Amino acid sequence: MLYLVPTPLGNLEDITQRSLRVLREVRAVYCEDTRRTRVLLTHFGLHVPTLRYDDHNPRAVEQIIARLKAGEDLALVSDSGTPVISDPGLRLVSRAREEGLTVISLPGPSAVAAAVAGSGFPGDSFMFLGFLPRSDAKRRKALESTAGLGRTVVLYESPHRIVDLLGTAAEVFGPGTRSAVVRELSKVYEEWLTGTLEEIAGKLRSREKILGEFVVLITPTNGKNHSHPERL
Repeated sequence: MLYLVPTPLGNLEDITQRSLRVLREVRAVYCEDTRRTRVLLTHFGLHVPTLRYDDHNPRAVEQIIARLKAGEDLALVSDSGTPVISDPGLRLVSRAREEGLTVISLPGPSAVAAAVAGSGFPGDSFMFLGFLPRSDAKRRKALESTAGLGRTVVLYESPHRIVDLLGTAAEVFGPGTRSAVVRELSKVYEEWLTGTLEEIAGKLRSREKILGEFVVLITPTNGKNHSHPERL
């Protein structure tokens, strides 16, 4: 059986009791970075073998599939959050489903869900874009594909590209479009920046150094409000 186990975004208290039990009982834990995963396991007194998982290595995927077919219970984790959601795991889960193997996806920490819930923006229907392409043209095209849909747009960005992203978003949606940018969600230095795209870009641009991981939320632009959807 393959378990997809969400891990804390930053605060270790966010892990669930069920996740701890599964990590204690499986034969091995596959992860992005064994060093980071061992820190988590050691903190909770767990001594299960950790192995690196590479989503782009077909041989590694087949080795895990073989172990699952042999009846072993295995876990897949990402460095933080839920596997597959803008993190490795898609190829493994797809292969496991193709082979008719049991896949159990545990609920738990997810940066996109936590950010939408805390933003005050409509969350009944939103567009999650993950990490956008690095190319300016492709990034713009991805944003333009959501313009006018009337849904909250959510995406991830690195500290090195966050200002450029906000600038492009301002050109696509309009500089006065309301937005929220969350830095270091659930961690010690968690920070929420709210205002227009132009205002937030200005605040970040004025900083000597930009650090941390970012979740960006942009409000609907066509005037629709999905907070109270009509009953069918």
